[in-house]
Amino acid sequence: MAQDAEALPLADLVRELSNEIMQVQRWAAEQSGLNYTDLMGLYFIRNGEGTVTPTQLAQHLGLTSGATTILLNRLDARGFVVRSQNPTDRRGVLLSLGPAAVADGFLNVRDRLYSLNASVFDAMAPEEAVIVRRFLGELLTNTRDALRDLRTGKSSPAP
Repeated sequence: MAQDAEALPLADLVRELSNEIMQVQRWAAEQSGLNYTDLMGLYFIRNGEGTVTPTQLAQHLGLTSGATTILLNRLDARGFVVRSQNPTDRRGVLLSLGPAAVADGFLNVRDRLYSLNASVFDAMAPEEAVIVRRFLGELLTNTRDALRDLRTGKSSPAP
């Protein structure tokens, strides 16, 4: 694969990596009896550390409020999500992970991906890692900003 990867344009290589990571995440969701959207929602809630609202979750996943309510009901019933009253807005709800989501390292896909690729990470020189980290960080920030702008109508998709 390394020789083939060297021949691919960088954008294609990033797309292929993204697709493969998505397949690992789909596999992880299937192993837990979840769908991909449920798992992505749980990651977002975990990263929000108890500050995520249902509206923010809906925006992040690109779901309607009705679809988000159905998703949250499903995750709540299985113990993956806990809803609590927002302490600064008594009408609001905050989301956090439930006991089923924190059990047994359930959301540690990062560890799974690392173990699948440990030899690649370990072979990288520190100075190479700095360059790769900077590139991926800039690509991630740009992609997030561009997607936000597309969703809010601040920009149009490229032809």
